[in-house]
Amino acid sequence: MGFLINFNRTMYLTNFINSLEAKITERTQVKLEMTEQIAQYTSEINDFADKDSPAVKKLEAKKAELEAMEKKIDIEIQKYQTQLQAANTELQSADSALQNSVQKSFTYSSGR
Repeated sequence: MGFLINFNRTMYLTNFINSLEAKITERTQVKLEMTEQIAQYTSEINDFADKDSPAVKKLEAKKAELEAMEKKIDIEIQKYQTQLQAANTELQSADSALQNSVQKSFTYSSGR
């Protein structure tokens, strides 16, 4: 019975870790795309001679919005990384418990 519980726990944690890693990868990709767009807006803003023009103000507003979204993504990535560390620690514990269950299942006593 302990073997099945530990095996299921290990499988659940492995799937959870894979899910977190996928989320981190996806958020990182989105962040890279935002960083590129922010750089593009910065370049466009620097190309204007009149920094007080409505076009510059509009670009600066879009840039600020992207920077705010980028900060939110950073927070999400950090949250997922923290969860990933905790899940990896728990997986190590589950693996150890699984190994102990297997060892107990296959240990024979001579009855002495």
